[in-house]
Amino acid sequence: MANHVSAYLSVRNISEEGQKVWDEYVVGTLENARSPNEYEVHLGHFLFKHNKETGEFTDWDFNTMCEEVGAKWAYATDWDECGMATYSAWGPIGGLADKIARKIGEVDPDVGLVLTYEDEFPNFIGVCTYNKDGEDIDNTLECDELYQICRDLDPDLQALWNEETEEWTDEDAAWDLLHEIMWDVINDWQSNNEEWSIQ
Repeated sequence: MANHVSAYLSVRNISEEGQKVWDEYVVGTLENARSPNEYEVHLGHFLFKHNKETGEFTDWDFNTMCEEVGAKWAYATDWDECGMATYSAWGPIGGLADKIARKIGEVDPDVGLVLTYEDEFPNFIGVCTYNKDGEDIDNTLECDELYQICRDLDPDLQALWNEETEEWTDEDAAWDLLHEIMWDVINDWQSNNEEWSIQ
């Protein structure tokens, strides 16, 4: 089961008016919510009122957080005019990405945002595109499929896999090899599987 899911929401296509919305709504919200000694900001700030003295949300709702952000908790760790890095519980911040894209889409019909995400193990990875209407195409890869791609690319790793038992013959050696190549494979897969319904 996924625990921490890392994601990056990138601004791929945006007009001058759309950029103003991103800068005010995304960057502005996060900058205003950041405490002096904190480097991360809870994404509940996009949805709920906040008491600066107690540091708590005054109208917090668990279900709203899950539905509107995409996770029971989520934080932004870095952001600028080009994108926002986040980590969240169980799943990526698809709900918030959808909300941001629709908001920008009110002034920019050609807006394009891309969310890449990966579970920490990783149990899954994915890439999702967003246009003025919100989520466009979400492509996800489960860990078994990812490991198969890695084996296809690396003969040494393939040699450690027993097709009959569907197990590694030397698990420690296999994991060492996997960790050497896996994140490059993930980045390549996300880049190659970014899809748009309208080009």
